[in-house]
Amino acid sequence: MPGTAPRTSSATWNDASTPTWTKSWRRPSRSRAGAPVSNPADLSATAAAAAIRRGRLTSKALVRACLERIFQREPVVRAFADLQPEQALAWAEKLDARGPRDDEPLFGVPVAIKEVFDVAGYRCAWGTPIHTTRVSSVDAPAVARLRKAGAVVLGTVVSTEYAIAAAGPTTNPHDPTRSPGGSSSGAAAAVAAKMVPLALGSQSIGSIIRPAVYCGVFGLKPTKGAISTRGTMALAEELDHVGPIARTLDDIALACRVLFGHDPAGASSCDVTPPAAVAAPPSHVLEVVGPLRQRVRPASAAAVQRAAAALRKAGIPVSRIELPPDFDRIEWVIHTLLCRGIAKHHGIDRDRHGERMSERMRELVDLGRAITDAEYTGALALAGQFSEQLAAMLMPGTVMLTAAVDDVAPPLPEGTGSPLLQGLWTVVGLPALAVPCGRHGGLPIGVQLIAGHGQESVLLAAARKLLAAL
Repeated sequence: MPGTAPRTSSATWNDASTPTWTKSWRRPSRSRAGAPVSNPADLSATAAAAAIRRGRLTSKALVRACLERIFQREPVVRAFADLQPEQALAWAEKLDARGPRDDEPLFGVPVAIKEVFDVAGYRCAWGTPIHTTRVSSVDAPAVARLRKAGAVVLGTVVSTEYAIAAAGPTTNPHDPTRSPGGSSSGAAAAVAAKMVPLALGSQSIGSIIRPAVYCGVFGLKPTKGAISTRGTMALAEELDHVGPIARTLDDIALACRVLFGHDPAGASSCDVTPPAAVAAPPSHVLEVVGPLRQRVRPASAAAVQRAAAALRKAGIPVSRIELPPDFDRIEWVIHTLLCRGIAKHHGIDRDRHGERMSERMRELVDLGRAITDAEYTGALALAGQFSEQLAAMLMPGTVMLTAAVDDVAPPLPEGTGSPLLQGLWTVVGLPALAVPCGRHGGLPIGVQLIAGHGQESVLLAAARKLLAAL
């Protein structure tokens, strides 16, 4: 929640936001054999799960190591909304006592969940003081899938206000004077700071892709409906997506295998095949120019050129295409669909508690209420037109490459950065992957790769080729 420190069950926070932890868990991490484990918090989710399964590490030791990392970095990064160390350790101890099952690929691995998801027993405040005491009694389906796969929920992480407006307290792990992006800011920052190897985020314009790029990690906005959005705070049903954020492509693929699946009770849910462990690389890459090409600054443009050169080096043909000028109307489409949804879902909060909302959030609700049915229908029609045009370009085996963000992470006073360059792919529901691609002025910068509906396998294969060539 903006301006506050995490609520914890075994830690207190003083006025300087410095945590004072109980000593019960602050012991050196050890393996089952008793030998010290080097920096288990640095492990990826895939590597950690393998180490636990082979008996080289316990879940409790891994959770304790992640908590120690949080103790070190949270006073500055401020990624967590609700952290419950003792509960996480108790759950990890139970898992260790019984051992992993075959259907638990994330057995013993700590994860963090954006506070817009329902997480049983945790504060899920949607980034607003209006709902600061909101604690769910049940897990959202996506969270339930993580638990079923053996994951240990470490806590909920900060979102911007209603996942769209005022920024939370989180800072960029690479430079605390810079934004981590919005609205999955806490999720991306926690992963980048190695507080957790995997986090669950959401995107309604660009809130997985942008924070991932700013924080130098991977973020997948999957095919629309591949991961259930039920139990997640809604902004606009036409735009809402759920996706993982991680430090490795293997972890993104693993998360997809856990999270993908049709939800019969989810209105927009669909059955999408999770990415294969090994997939053929793309036969062709399209370097896309537009929409809103004037927004792309030199650092981001250079990242695209580095990525294109790396893909060519990997033997994949890259050609350049410019989207028609009509695609620049995407800003109007996003505005219309998003504001209409915000008014529908959060107008009642504006009426009852408007004085506790930011001015920007009140404005978004009021703008949404002014949108006519004709404008809404027109936006849906234009979104459908964009989808058809892009589908014609994305032949089987084709991946698109384009700028992910305007520039590197902006200074905190300038906000969380623009989501517009990510918005087209959200509107049309195509899978998009944020891929780190170098640095500029010491800050991470990256690109986004896009594939056809349900083509996450080729998307990840393209990213692997890109990284290998880099």
